[in-house]
Amino acid sequence: MRVVCVQPAREPVACGDGPIRIGSAPGDDIVLTSTGVERHHATIESDARGLVLTVAPGCPRIYVNARAVRERALLHYGDTLTFGSNKLRVTSDAAPAEGMTPGPVRGDDAIGPVMLRIVSGPESGRAIAVEPALHLGAGTRYFGALPYSCRIERSSGNLLFASDGAQARINGWHCQRAVLGAGDQITLGEHRLLVEAPGLQYAAHVASLPAAPHPAAVVSPLEPERAEPPQVGIWGLILAAAVLATVIALILYFPL
Repeated sequence: MRVVCVQPAREPVACGDGPIRIGSAPGDDIVLTSTGVERHHATIESDARGLVLTVAPGCPRIYVNARAVRERALLHYGDTLTFGSNKLRVTSDAAPAEGMTPGPVRGDDAIGPVMLRIVSGPESGRAIAVEPALHLGAGTRYFGALPYSCRIERSSGNLLFASDGAQARINGWHCQRAVLGAGDQITLGEHRLLVEAPGLQYAAHVASLPAAPHPAAVVSPLEPERAEPPQVGIWGLILAAAVLATVIALILYFPL
C-alpha cells in the first residue's frame, strides 16, 4: 500500500501492509499538521477483509470519498481520505500492468461474468455488466458529462481498460491502458466503480498458490526377509535313504 499526500502535496509514503498511524504526533507514520487532526488520529491496516481504516475514539470524523467515517471503514485502493484540510489517497504499491489496446469486440466467457459496481454518487450500488465490452464517459449512456471516454473489454481471458484521456485512475494511479483485476477501483472524475469478477478473483487466487511438489516415487514398505528353504543335495538324499534302510533291516532281524 502507498499513501499519496494530495493536499498539501508531498512525496508519497510507501507503507507495505501497515499498520499505518496517521495523526499530528511526531511519531506517527504520516504526520498531518492542521486543525481537526488529533494525535494518533487513525490507523490503516490490512487483514482478511482488505484495508481497514479505524478512527481513534474521541477523534473527529474522517471523510472517505466524501462519506463521513466515525469509527471504522473498509477501504479500496484509490480512495481519498480527508483529515481536516488534508487530503490523502490510498493506492496500490505499483501501477496496474499496462494492457494492449482493445481490439474488435468479441465474447470471452473464460473469465465468467464481470460487473462494474458504482460506489459513489446517486447511482451508488448499481451494477453494470461488461458483456463483452462496456463504454463509459463522453458520448455514452454512462457518465456522458465526462470530457473523455473509456472502454472495458474482455479479451483472451483478461479484462482490459483503455481511455482516450489521462484523467482516469485505476487503484489511485493515472492510467490510459491497464489490465484489470477483481476488486480494482476505477475512478472517472467523481465517479467510482469497483470491478466484480469472481472468475478473475479465482484465477488470481490459484496463481498465488505455491507450486505443487513433484510426486515422489512410491516407495513400497519394506517386507521382512523370507528364510530360504535349506538346499538338500542328491547325496544327502541318498545318505538319508541308506540310514533309513539300515534301521528297518535291524528291526527286521532283531525284533524287540
